[in-house]
Amino acid sequence: MTSQLARPPSSKPRRTAATAPRLRWTPVAVAAGLAVAQIGWPGLVQADERDLSVAQAAPDTATMSPSGALPPLRFSFTLPAPQGPLHNGKLPLFFEADNLEGESGTRTRATGSVRLRQGDLTVRADELTHTQADNTARALGHVVITRNNNIFSGPELTLKLDTLEGEFIRPHFWFSRTRAGGDAELVEFLGANRLRATKTTYSSCTPANTADGSPGEPDWSLKTSRIDLDFDANEGKADNAVIWFKGVPILAAPTLTFPLNDQRKSGWLPPSFDFDSKSGFELSAPYYWNIAPDKDMTLAPTLSVRRGAGLDAEYRYLAPHDEGTLRVVGLPDDRVAMRSRGLVDFGHKGNLNNGNLLSQTNYELKWLRVSDDDYWKDFPHGRPSQTPRLYDSHATIERQLNARNWGLGNSQTTLYGSVQTWQTLRDLDPLADPALSKIDTPYRREPQMGLRSRSGNDTGMVWSMQGEFNRFTNQDPTKPTGNRLNAIGQLSQSFNLGGLNLTPKLSLNATSYDLDQAMASGSRSATRVLPTFSLDSGLTMERPVHLFNRDLTQTLEPRIQYVRTPYSDQSQLPLFDSAPRDFNQYAIYSENAFTGGDRISDANQITLGVTSRLLDDRTGNEALRLGVVQKMLLADQRINPDGPDPITQRLSDLLLLGSASVIPNWNLDGSMQFDAQNHAMSRGLLGVRYSPGPWRTVGAAYRYTRDASEQLDLGWQWPLAGPVPSSAQVRDQAVADPLNLTGKRAVNPGTCGGTWYSVGRMSYSLRDSRLTNSLLGVEYDAGCWIGRVVAERVSVGRAQASTRIMFQLELAGLSRISLGSNPLRALKDNIPGYQLLHDDSKAAPPTGYSPFTTDD
Repeated sequence: MTSQLARPPSSKPRRTAATAPRLRWTPVAVAAGLAVAQIGWPGLVQADERDLSVAQAAPDTATMSPSGALPPLRFSFTLPAPQGPLHNGKLPLFFEADNLEGESGTRTRATGSVRLRQGDLTVRADELTHTQADNTARALGHVVITRNNNIFSGPELTLKLDTLEGEFIRPHFWFSRTRAGGDAELVEFLGANRLRATKTTYSSCTPANTADGSPGEPDWSLKTSRIDLDFDANEGKADNAVIWFKGVPILAAPTLTFPLNDQRKSGWLPPSFDFDSKSGFELSAPYYWNIAPDKDMTLAPTLSVRRGAGLDAEYRYLAPHDEGTLRVVGLPDDRVAMRSRGLVDFGHKGNLNNGNLLSQTNYELKWLRVSDDDYWKDFPHGRPSQTPRLYDSHATIERQLNARNWGLGNSQTTLYGSVQTWQTLRDLDPLADPALSKIDTPYRREPQMGLRSRSGNDTGMVWSMQGEFNRFTNQDPTKPTGNRLNAIGQLSQSFNLGGLNLTPKLSLNATSYDLDQAMASGSRSATRVLPTFSLDSGLTMERPVHLFNRDLTQTLEPRIQYVRTPYSDQSQLPLFDSAPRDFNQYAIYSENAFTGGDRISDANQITLGVTSRLLDDRTGNEALRLGVVQKMLLADQRINPDGPDPITQRLSDLLLLGSASVIPNWNLDGSMQFDAQNHAMSRGLLGVRYSPGPWRTVGAAYRYTRDASEQLDLGWQWPLAGPVPSSAQVRDQAVADPLNLTGKRAVNPGTCGGTWYSVGRMSYSLRDSRLTNSLLGVEYDAGCWIGRVVAERVSVGRAQASTRIMFQLELAGLSRISLGSNPLRALKDNIPGYQLLHDDSKAAPPTGYSPFTTDD
């Protein structure tokens, strides 16, 4: 089916009493003559003609009358898009004008609101002469060419319609994809897919009028002596290119090449200038190398005033079943540290898929290393890891097995293996507090191998089993090393009794150790086998309520869980990968108080919790959630996650949970761990967010951990001055201009000028009375350009921090020029809910759009 655009009401043919009605004349010779090859205007992605199919010429018998005659012709306001490739001699030529005169087969002259159409090409003019001998059109007066929503307009055009060769005198142009345009002294059409423009000015800004009423210069512009556009090669070349901003040249190049669509192209990227308190001023000149459609590389030579010359290189590749990235940073001679510095970060993911998702292999490789212990302090803004002093490297593989071949029926069975190592960076600062700067060295898995399987049936019975072998080593020679073999089997049965759910479960955990060093008992081996029984029950009740002027459904969801695990002395067993679980709504219902396989807590306990929710009947959204959970010990817990002494307190801390979005645009979320015995809060989190519309968001959070930390976080993106569209205006603009052909963002009516925004995030430690991390900046949106200035401060110790300043100029329709590191990445990573002021990804017409209408 061919997509069509609805005819706009304002585009009906004009008629007056003083003029004759328009004539539409299609000469037979012209109708058989011309086909326009797919012309690509700048910035548009070209369709692959191989994807098009030629429509059959046979009549549709379903639409014929019983007598066999064709149905009568009906007037249509739309022309369907061609169903096949456009070749010369295939498309008819249409004229529409107030007056037509000429001789058949020689010359046609049209005057008065002339419109010539061929395929998706439309030419409008005051006067047009078509010579049929060489199929040339010469248009004069208010000439406009329209194709694919791209427009050329000017006083005079000469165009050979067979070859699309000709000249346009002093044209103005507009490209819908980039939402930008300009003017040229001359445009030469060199064929269906090539053109040349001389003395060109390109911009997405509308020039403001000067004092005498004449148009002034746009805020920014790209001026060139000549531009060559080759749409077959998807390449543009500009000679003597200069980017002007506010009347000042900011970037110049004797020759500048660029792609004409979304395809990548090799070439130099805009240089960046950075200021960092650790490295001083730094200049980077990145070069992008488009190696192949599935491979590319960015090479960025850098020059730091303090540290010297270096290189930052990134290589990316993509295959049908694989993808990966390799980044190498090198500083051969750091003049500050007096040694070479560097980083290697390699990541690869892939799968061996034979078409059967139940029998595929997935694998992943990760290698991350830095040159020295101080790297995380000297280069904190380029951290490749969430943990700045722990760098993980691993290789993993998983194979989905055909369970029937293993005698496991229809179960989901996976065979897996991995090798994991760590690089731990020490804090070499002699003034650092050893208690705070010391970091525990994680164990390496060299290797890990295992098999897990799970199956269930319609009766609610589920069984699972897992067997795993690990070889643990550590770079700290004082820590024990050795092998661990672990096997876990589980069987559960679910019963649904109306609104009541009951799930009894039986587990068996068996572990065997073969250590390299002797334990306190003198033995190097140990075995532990422990069963666990649990009974989990839940009830769901609901009722209709009317609150906050809304019809809601209130739920009441109590849950009770009983867990029984006998005690086993594990004090001599090593701690390879076990750690206490966090205290949250998921961990409190866990059967084991530890993660990993080295510790299993004894348990004779009941966990009770209740949750109540308010659900909007119209949207299904959750308006309110409140919950409370507490664990009750029926006997002392002898395996204590927090120390050697058993837990004798019968009631655990109380966990309180809540979230609300009752008031429009407001969201509240909080949790609290309350020590009922000491009547004190152990941990707490309270967050609130206010988002009344686009580009308006403010969030605040309070975090507290007793005897450890107390912190306030504040993040925002908020307009300071100038017009800002509301949510309704953004929706109205999307409805009125779904293709964004006007290139305008919705603005408040009756306003003009740009808009200032404040952006930032601040983290303040109440315990230390200091800022830990902070980011503060301003953005200015002028419509056709955006300016950003952002400062970021990152702590690298109790008394040390690194600060950098980032500048960015975003020219709508052209490029982002960053004077320093890209601030957009810092804004997205630090400010929850941050929105781009301009999103160019939404500017392109959707797939299936057709420009064929009778009035362009």
